[in-house]
Order: sequence, then structure tokens, then C-alpha cells
Amino acid sequence: MYNPYLKAEISAGIYTSHAGLASESTTEPLFYSVSSISLQFPAIPFKSFRPSPAKTFVSLTTSPGILSPPDIDSVFCDLKPLHPKQLIGKWNGFVLPTGHPFEKELGRFNWFGQTFDSTEDVAPIVISRNGRRLEYENWGRASLHEIKYQGAVSTALIYDDHPVIVYYRAVRPNILVGIMESKKFGRSGNFYFYLKRI
Repeated sequence: MYNPYLKAEISAGIYTSHAGLASESTTEPLFYSVSSISLQFPAIPFKSFRPSPAKTFVSLTTSPGILSPPDIDSVFCDLKPLHPKQLIGKWNGFVLPTGHPFEKELGRFNWFGQTFDSTEDVAPIVISRNGRRLEYENWGRASLHEIKYQGAVSTALIYDDHPVIVYYRAVRPNILVGIMESKKFGRSGNFYFYLKRI
């Protein structure tokens, strides 16, 4: 069967018999002497080599300077959804710098991450004091729910005492990205961060 992607060209024109003699015609079994082989493969568009959403996100975390919220949103949409139970445990937190004013507020009380004791009992703001992880009581507690956001149902964190929702997607089993949405932020828009499991 003809294969359009693989072509062998036989250009010798001389046949060799079992006796090792060169002749142009013989009744003995013949072997072809192949002098050149050319392989042809289909052209693959460069866009087919686009890195995975996870790799694209990791590259954002190492980018210098201020990040663009639309760029983060674009990667976020391509990441995998999460089930609430996948978040149970302790996580260290890291800001994705977009110039959001909440970044400075977190810096003032030394934000350290989040702790998910269960789907119904979450310390949404954990701070560091003398190397210890402590719940920041001013922000209260929160719980996990499944909510549709940006085209997919995934885990979201709803604060008990504040008009705040955080939407999560999975980068890797030990890395999550979060988008915090709040009426308090007004025109500042959403706050972006990521978590690493301890």
C-alpha cells in the first residue's frame, strides 16, 4: 500500500545474485542494492508544539515584573478543574504580581498561605509569626463548594464573613492557582495567587 509519508528510492540499477556476481538478468533470487533512501514526513504546524497549560503557568511564575491579568485568565481557563477534597491539607501561598492593592495588604500581615482542614472548615488567610503558621482571625473562616466559573465546574472557596469567593484550578497535584473575586476590590479587579502543598 502506498504511504504518502514514507518513500524509498532505489537508484542502483545493478542486481546481485546469490553467487555474488553482477548481472543485468538472472534466474536466481535477486537482491536489490539500495544506494539512497529519502524519507518524507508531513509538515506539522508550529502551533502544534505549544506548551501545556501547566508549563505556561509555571513560566508566568518566573516572569520578572508585573503580570497581565488577561494572560493569567487565559491560562487559568485551560487548567484542570478540582474536586474540593483535593485541597485538604496545608498550602504555602505566593502572589502573582499584577499591581493589585491587596498584594500590599497581604504583605503587611505576612501572608503565608491557606489551610484546608475539611471542605467545611478552612483557614483562608494563614500568616507567619516567628516561623509559625497562624490563622489570621480578622478574615474568619470559609468553606469549599463546586461552582461553575469561566466555563468549567471546579472548587471555589466562599468566605463566611466577607463578600469574597476564590476560584481554583489545578496546575499540578501539588500546585494550585487561585483567583480571588470580591466586591471590596471594586475597580481593582481580581487578585491572583498560587498555592504549593506543604
